[in-house]
Amino acid sequence: ARIFANAGDEYSTFWTPVVNLAREPRWGRNLETPGEDPYHSGEYATHFIKGLQEAKEDPSQLLVSACCKHYIANEMEDSTVAGFRSDRFHFDAKVPMQDLVDSYMVPFQACVEKGRVTSLMCSYNAVNGVPSCANDWLLQTVARESWGFDGAIVSDCDADADVFNSHNYTKTPEESVRDILHAGTDVDCGDFVAQHAQSALDKSVITEADLDERLRYQFRLRVRLGHFDPPGPLDLLSPAEVCSDYALELARDGAAQGST
Repeated sequence: ARIFANAGDEYSTFWTPVVNLAREPRWGRNLETPGEDPYHSGEYATHFIKGLQEAKEDPSQLLVSACCKHYIANEMEDSTVAGFRSDRFHFDAKVPMQDLVDSYMVPFQACVEKGRVTSLMCSYNAVNGVPSCANDWLLQTVARESWGFDGAIVSDCDADADVFNSHNYTKTPEESVRDILHAGTDVDCGDFVAQHAQSALDKSVITEADLDERLRYQFRLRVRLGHFDPPGPLDLLSPAEVCSDYALELARDGAAQGST
């Protein structure tokens, strides 16, 4: 991943792995997940993240930034039951606290505490009435304060807009921007915050300090990626190493061990 980034063919953040549980057979992302077992999914994520982010050539910097997604309870696509249709943009997952803690949160907790992931993606859906990207309990209380997450939180693409447009969580777009920022979503994959932040500022719904707090996590991640440092060992990794004997043997071994 870093080699492709060095060559200008990729960016420094990779929005992977998917660690939602495969609990709904109609969900379109099941093939991307390690399975339905919370512990197994967490162990898979831990090794996946370390492989993406860490390199012996320079332990002080990240190779690239991994991102565990989709936080959280995002295991449905589009469904009609008893004449009622719901999709992932409007869905409100009603999950008891025990199920959240014992099942759905386990892989994400492993991402943070064991894998030291540097990014989380908040999901399209709401959880128990609160959209994930505006849910300060999920993003701040649980992820940052309880698990110790110190990376950046990015929305799924246009999930910030869904807080207002799909979930109708607030009366105005400016109030949705406020709740998104206060909840801890640092990066809007979309243009909703960009469209309404100035109006929210003008109406004193948010402050510049709210924006600065979100920028702090973004720039912290960039510092860990070495964006402001002189070229180092990781910047010297070249495309020639992708097809080295070591890399080819590692790929063969991985395929063999992953066969079922």
